[in-house]
Amino acid sequence: MPPNLITGLIAGTFDTSFAPEVWLAVIGLTLGTLIIVISIAAQNIPKITELYMQDWTSLIYVWCLLLGGAHIFYIKILQDLGKQPVGSILLNLYGLLPLAILTALPYIFYILKSIQPESVAQQIYRRQYHYMTQLGVVLKDGGFYQPQFLRRSQAHLIAGLNQLDDLLAYVAFRGAQAEIIGVVSELLQHYISCKPNYPAYFFRLSSAVMGDIAFKTMFDQFNQIEENHTFYEQKCFRLLGNAYVRFLEEEQFPLASLCGSEMCAIAHRILSMGDDILLELIIIRFNTMMRFAIKHSSRHNEARNLYNLAFHYRRFIESLVYYQRPHLTQKCVNYLRTYGNEVYELAQNSPALYFIVDVFAAELKKILILVNEQRWPEQLQLELLAEMLRLDNPPELRQPQNGDRGKSTGVRLLQMGLALFYLARQQPQFAQRIVEDMVEDAAVLGVSEFKRRFQQNCDRLRHAQPKFWEDTDRGNANLYYSEDTEQLPVLQALVDRACDALGIVQLP
Repeated sequence: MPPNLITGLIAGTFDTSFAPEVWLAVIGLTLGTLIIVISIAAQNIPKITELYMQDWTSLIYVWCLLLGGAHIFYIKILQDLGKQPVGSILLNLYGLLPLAILTALPYIFYILKSIQPESVAQQIYRRQYHYMTQLGVVLKDGGFYQPQFLRRSQAHLIAGLNQLDDLLAYVAFRGAQAEIIGVVSELLQHYISCKPNYPAYFFRLSSAVMGDIAFKTMFDQFNQIEENHTFYEQKCFRLLGNAYVRFLEEEQFPLASLCGSEMCAIAHRILSMGDDILLELIIIRFNTMMRFAIKHSSRHNEARNLYNLAFHYRRFIESLVYYQRPHLTQKCVNYLRTYGNEVYELAQNSPALYFIVDVFAAELKKILILVNEQRWPEQLQLELLAEMLRLDNPPELRQPQNGDRGKSTGVRLLQMGLALFYLARQQPQFAQRIVEDMVEDAAVLGVSEFKRRFQQNCDRLRHAQPKFWEDTDRGNANLYYSEDTEQLPVLQALVDRACDALGIVQLP
């Protein structure tokens, strides 16, 4: 044992004159650093002080420091009164004080880490996630309607989303922004899972919801939102939609694409829960995002955002197919085809968009292939195929005001690839429908031009490789590649017969 400790134990006296100064130094270092860090962080991270006041780990540590400092002053008072509390002195000098000194620096690092935007987003996520879960337990048995509890609960849910929205607006780092978008998506998915446990009265709109900025312009829809139980979903969709528009304007292509990806994840959770009302809502949101993407692409002659969003829209429709939702699948295919035709019209002034018409056709082709593999009824497949044929309608044959026939979009090439797929699977009725649409071009193009284009497309399909020689956001897959080129002679024979039926000279 140390000599001074042995002497102190024998004599019953201890020198504690240094202890108050050491405690004050440790407390000053810790609290000073804490105040400076929180003050600086509050300039860029909204409501960081509020989040800190809910961090019980940090609060308990600070209070332990303060109590340890108060304890040494209590010991000094007792010593001045002629008492020697040996147990308290040993506890403070050889227990609490060394522990406070050793943990001060790790606590400072803990605070520095906890104010990072990613950490703040995760803190909000954990608290909101836990609150939703506990709310489901509390409300599962129903109970009676309590307006104050309802308002507080809705206010807590909305406040969490507002914090994330504010944080997204303040943070400039893409990694942190991506983290926040992911947190909003995960919270909404968890809420959708917990939602069946909430009683009907929970979805009555309180002043906390009606007074929120996201609902200020939705007064006429309050009754519908209450009936559909969708106030939280509406708030999340508004947040994601606003973020998507902001990323478009800032040309943050990966983050804009992330919004579409998270919408697909949300849609999958909705489908797994079987909520048709939310499905209609997310279709509206996808269409709204498509409208903004088209407007941005047309204004800036930039196709990348549309290229990515078309991919996510197709993934969403594929989820509808997997969950056997034919009516909604038809609606979304119709929407996608309508947007494709609109993009073609805009492409006459924004040439970069011509490729997007091909992209829309490629996405419809993949959907039709999936529907065929799922063995949907033939009539339904023909109706979906008709939508893809209307995408062409045919766009390259429209007569612009300058008399030019317009620019070929490659839609016919993709339709031919789909026909080859049907022929390879011994389903000539679908391929015949594509051929009938194709030969209608001869009436406008003329026989020689029709022959030339058809042969050109056959050559392109025959020589197309599965991979392209350049990279894109989706990798280097070739949209125009077909695995079934051995069916080209069969397709040409079908075209020959269709031409004969129309009185057109047979193709060479």
